[in-house]
Amino acid sequence: MVYIRVKKINQKPYAYLVESKKSKNGPRQKVKKYLGRICEFDKKDIEEKIVSSKNKSNFLSTLILPELVALGFKEKSGNYFLKNLVFDSKKLTLSKQTKSKTVKDAIISLNDGYLCSFTLQRILRFKKGADLKQDAEILAKYFLEAGIKISRENFIGYYKLL
Repeated sequence: MVYIRVKKINQKPYAYLVESKKSKNGPRQKVKKYLGRICEFDKKDIEEKIVSSKNKSNFLSTLILPELVALGFKEKSGNYFLKNLVFDSKKLTLSKQTKSKTVKDAIISLNDGYLCSFTLQRILRFKKGADLKQDAEILAKYFLEAGIKISRENFIGYYKLL
């Protein structure tokens, strides 16, 4: 199972994608990918609206954008910017531009979860299985881990798009 682990280095939070593996000496964590320094913002409560869309990508984008706008992201040419952070609403990626003008993955602490390209793509790639209850639990976990608040109606609407 893959999950996000947060480490504090010099009092700053950094995120890593890790996987637990069994070994003779007990469970061990293997770092799969460095996700970056976590950007933290003050929590903002927003009113969630019912989303209707014909595709998963647009549905997620419509669900996430009010949260990002509440944090201060501004729209420009279809992308949303805040300082050096960029949210691409078409590709559903979150990145940041460094001082050396390179682009790196970014991660935002949002609603007790972590919004980043990995968590968004994991929701997009989710496929229905044979067991509805198990599907619902896994998909709900993915939304929580991404920090995306989702109402029951929107959850059902997204699941119907799968």
